[in-house]
Amino acid sequence: MTHDTTSGRRAQSASDSAIADGSRILVTAAGGHQGRLLLPKLAAAGFNVRAVRSTPGKEAELLKLGATEACAADLSSAEQYAELLDGVDVIYHIGPGASHLETAMGEAMITAAKRVGVRHVVFSGVLHPTIPIVQHLIKRDLEVQLIESGLNYTLLKPCDYMMPEQYSLPAFENGVFPAFWPLDRPRRGSLIDLGDLTDVAVKVIREGERHYFASYELAGPDKLTAFEVADILSRVVGKPVQAVEWLPAAMFKHMFPDGDQSTPQAQHQFEVIKSVSSWYGQHSFIGNPNVLEWLLGRKPTSYEEFVQSAFAEYRQRSQATPG
Repeated sequence: MTHDTTSGRRAQSASDSAIADGSRILVTAAGGHQGRLLLPKLAAAGFNVRAVRSTPGKEAELLKLGATEACAADLSSAEQYAELLDGVDVIYHIGPGASHLETAMGEAMITAAKRVGVRHVVFSGVLHPTIPIVQHLIKRDLEVQLIESGLNYTLLKPCDYMMPEQYSLPAFENGVFPAFWPLDRPRRGSLIDLGDLTDVAVKVIREGERHYFASYELAGPDKLTAFEVADILSRVVGKPVQAVEWLPAAMFKHMFPDGDQSTPQAQHQFEVIKSVSSWYGQHSFIGNPNVLEWLLGRKPTSYEEFVQSAFAEYRQRSQATPG
């Protein structure tokens, strides 16, 4: 691919406050938790989406989700990242927190974006990036580099995701809520619905200049203990759900059942889980929902609303599966 850096600089300095339909958006980690929801929303909003994953083999899935183009690339390479930015107006950069290459991917993005001259970088970060958890500190350092880069950026800083495979499916199937932090302290956590987060992402991308240089802390309305999470799950499922403490090794096996624990990737994942478990065992990880509500223009999704929706989908899938 070739790059029109002149047109990139024109786009970056344009005075229009919103990005036009038909503009090209690059989405990384496009097959992940955010990407699967974000791609169809961006397509419905009229954007051309170039969806990128680190590993090949699922390009057809990304196209089905709404991507105009789909490919695999080494996102830790500034050269390959720059190739992906040919004709791109906006980057939505998701750095996979479980990847040992997250720092290299973020630095490659910043280098490539400066070289090509994209109009807007939307960085998917994390709430409270200064706390001593592995992936938080990685994102903190990348935020600093992005702020210093001279690029137009927006920082989205969500709290923990409401993810069925982590928070709900074990309850639906086995009657347990696995918490990978000690349960002998009354710590609380905020959660955000990925539907809400991706709605905010589309808004920030669409409105462009209005959100340049903003840093948005995004948290849902609840501040729950593990036992309160279990109570909500019990109420929705209609059977007892127990909060249980899983040691980091057990949680790692649950989250990455097919992972080779000897690889650098697996070792990084395990260090992330251990650091989260250690910090969460001593402190609450909570945020304020005001910014999220302002950006959405409505009340954010509560955890109970999320569980109700997730359980309805689970039952529908179960009924549709023979046997």
